Amino acid sequence: MPERIVLHVDLDCFYAQCEELRKPELKGRPVAVCIYSGRTEDSGAVSTSNYEARRLGIKSGMPIAFAKRNASADTAFLRADLEHYDMVSMRIMALLRTFTPVMEQASVDEAYLDVTGIAPGYGEATAIGQRIKETLLGNESLTCSIGIGPNKLIAKMAAGVDKPDGLTVITPDLIEPFLSPMPVGQLFGVGKVTEKKLNEEGIETIGQLREMPLAELVKRFGQGMASWLYGASRGIDDTEVVERKREQYGRIVTLKEDTRDRAVLLETARQLMSDVVGMARQDGQAFKTVTFIGIMDDLSTRTKNRSLPEFVDDLDSCMRVMPLLVDEFLGEHSRNLRRMGVKVSNLGERKGQKMLSDFM
Repeated sequence: MPERIVLHVDLDCFYAQCEELRKPELKGRPVAVCIYSGRTEDSGAVSTSNYEARRLGIKSGMPIAFAKRNASADTAFLRADLEHYDMVSMRIMALLRTFTPVMEQASVDEAYLDVTGIAPGYGEATAIGQRIKETLLGNESLTCSIGIGPNKLIAKMAAGVDKPDGLTVITPDLIEPFLSPMPVGQLFGVGKVTEKKLNEEGIETIGQLREMPLAELVKRFGQGMASWLYGASRGIDDTEVVERKREQYGRIVTLKEDTRDRAVLLETARQLMSDVVGMARQDGQAFKTVTFIGIMDDLSTRTKNRSLPEFVDDLDSCMRVMPLLVDEFLGEHSRNLRRMGVKVSNLGERKGQKMLSDFM
């Protein structure tokens, strides 16, 4: 069996980078992207902060009102545009899937790629990581940090070592010196409660944790947690990189030129939707919701969607509603489109011969 090699791709302060691309005047300024609760002007929490804001002490999860006490005069506090970030993420994940058939999206801005079958060794894997960084920067103007290791745990922790825009390789012989000096709270999966209990036992580093006998860990944490701590402190992680159950299928492309020409948008939508329907059918998925996506010339993202009365899995059903979505979109927005896309969601399994396309 070839030695397993896993890459972890982590987009640097993703929400903040997305906002800096839409608003170039933010470049170099502290930026905090926030989730506002709506109770008061400053109620809510910071979702993501860029590195300039982090140097001021503004961190994810911090209440907005508290973050503003640390802010400088030029700090920008922005309302999170989750729909836009989701669209950017969809494009990025589609790019990452071109590098390996074995990919697991871990979140909107993180993914694991198993390159065992295409990289004979760590030199080749490093070259793949470098190409990923160049592709994301060239296609999306976004930086990422990548960790490479023999499993998901080590790859994930390696990605956090050299941020932003880093690439860190931890081969099996480097696992022990890599982990040993780290504070035990940096072991991925160790939460604040477990960290506190370990510190109370005099265990400050991962190296000290590794020296603790399994029987002692079982006494303090129970069999399940103890076994995990014992293995993780040694860099052991047998979990596979697996594609999670998808919630949607979509494609987005850059148009040849900025436009709001209805005929161009509909023809492009048909081409994209043909691919999207094919992907869904290949996975045995039907769907009820069809969405048109427009990325305007100011990089703002807008969508129009329509839910169908029943599950479908054919192109014709999608294209019957697409003209309505495009017309509504053009009626509501006056700017030209730079990019456009389509997606299907509200998924359900294809059931035997019950889909319309099976009778056609």
